[in-house]
Amino acid sequence: MPAPAWARKYPPLAAAIALGLAAVLALPSTFTLPAAPTAETREFAPLVPTQERSEPPPDANLASLSLATSSAVKSVGAGGNAGAAGGAPVTAQPLRPSLVGVGRNPSTKRCVGNPPRQTEDTIAPPCVPYFNGDNGGATYQGVTRDEIKLLVYIEGGASWGNGTSSPSAAYVDLLDAPRDDDNPEIRGFRAWQRYFNDRFQTYNRLVHFILYFDDGEGRNSPEARRADAADNYEQVKPFAVLTSARGNEDDYLRAMARYGVLNFGSFAQKPAAFYRDFPALIWSYLPSVEQQVEQYVSYVCAKVVGKDSVMAGPDLDGRPRKLGLVHASDKRWEGLVLMAELVRDQVEACGGTIEAEAAFPECCLSQDNGDTGTYGQEAMADFKTKGITTILWPGGINGNFAKWAAAIGYYPEWILLGDGQLDANTPIGVFSQSSATFDDHAIVVTPQTVQPAFREQQCYKAYREADDTLDDGWVRFTCEHYRNLVQIFIGIQVAGPRLDPDSIDEGFHAIPRIQSNDVETPSCYYDVGDYTCVKDGIQEVWRADQVAPGKQNPGCWAVIEGGRRYLAGRWPEGNVDAQITGDEPCNGYDAVTEIGVG
Repeated sequence: MPAPAWARKYPPLAAAIALGLAAVLALPSTFTLPAAPTAETREFAPLVPTQERSEPPPDANLASLSLATSSAVKSVGAGGNAGAAGGAPVTAQPLRPSLVGVGRNPSTKRCVGNPPRQTEDTIAPPCVPYFNGDNGGATYQGVTRDEIKLLVYIEGGASWGNGTSSPSAAYVDLLDAPRDDDNPEIRGFRAWQRYFNDRFQTYNRLVHFILYFDDGEGRNSPEARRADAADNYEQVKPFAVLTSARGNEDDYLRAMARYGVLNFGSFAQKPAAFYRDFPALIWSYLPSVEQQVEQYVSYVCAKVVGKDSVMAGPDLDGRPRKLGLVHASDKRWEGLVLMAELVRDQVEACGGTIEAEAAFPECCLSQDNGDTGTYGQEAMADFKTKGITTILWPGGINGNFAKWAAAIGYYPEWILLGDGQLDANTPIGVFSQSSATFDDHAIVVTPQTVQPAFREQQCYKAYREADDTLDDGWVRFTCEHYRNLVQIFIGIQVAGPRLDPDSIDEGFHAIPRIQSNDVETPSCYYDVGDYTCVKDGIQEVWRADQVAPGKQNPGCWAVIEGGRRYLAGRWPEGNVDAQITGDEPCNGYDAVTEIGVG
């Protein structure tokens, strides 16, 4: 059989596989039954096992990913279970439960499903239950034979509602013993360190979490971010960093990339060029500006442009659509400004005409729904006079437009681009939850997935495997880091034992380009020159009288078609109401994705 394309392009990697190392192949899966393990993996003491799932998972990208097998690495995927010699199936092992310390345990991973995958999460890669070979030792900075250093860069100086606080300009090593005054964030990351090391294949290495808290608000200038990066590199020399601090985080990311450190996070509103400046060193769970605009514009061009209004108030409904555009103009939010420019150009390119436009000068750190100037009032009066039936809103929170539209009895259609805040159930300052301004008049196109009630979400169940002591409210907070950590550990697993940026890059780009059929799992793959995960989205309608899971007050984004996911350019036919039945359930998504100030 001829060598696969990637092997011809990267002969050193192919040679490594020939020596028995794990690699990633974008080919149909073939598997062999693994031999009984002959070595042990250094990892956290195992968690209390859950009952193994037996139902087949929905189609997903990583389910089709082949992980090469050898005498050192045993991979399980489509075609059957794997176990010890003789064909015994892999099942949940009755392992010793522990919530503290580091131990040496059998390298069996508690894979689930049929075909087996690494965790219950349907985005998880195919099962690699055993590793007993040579991982190459110190294959890159921050990597040794026994550990991988992961730095978590977060905001410091905060006071927590349970009486604890966050340190400032301080490191917290999560292999150190827990302290009584650990805040919920430290406790949460300690649990995540335990969970992900237990469940994902890390090839005999412990992923060692080290938290760094910055100086908090007031010390997030570009110079401060670069100084933090220099100190973080000098003190830790991590393999990778998970970044969630806000304000000039681009300066921190670029500085760490220049040190050769890999960066992970949900970097909303970053252009594709931001990632290509440092190939294989900056990775985002959320899509780039261009990808999200393509998703949104393909919806607008297919279901809005050239059609009559169907969700406007009585004075505007049924008319040929006239388009207006509202958008952020705050230069601190360069991604949102670029997003508006691209939406304007691409909608006009498909035959749409923007006949009125209004910008909001302040964005995203405050509600901006008070009487701050007259721009909202003037814009909505102008839109009404011009007969604008449909307003395009490509991201950025603002409350003045909706407020003034309602005040003058103006009820157009609103087509929003979800930015992590506009598509949450309690977006800041956008509209009242009971406002008729948006009720059945607003559609959002969002990359977010359908989320059930919080305790049914995969993040919550994963967290509770590792820790049953943290209050649910704080678990909800720490769950904001879950998807980013999933992306990091998928990268480590699909890279194989010889861990470095090239093997991460090879592994991610070998993930097949497949549409997800699971409403709770996005299509996640990486195109050529692309370093972001999510590639598809859903359509939702605002309902003022419905109550989201876990909420008491009415108002939610309700998922159309149950949250069926679509790649850009593949939206279903018909107008924006063509798939609406009136029985749409609320999405439980309510996290506010951090939008970085560049």
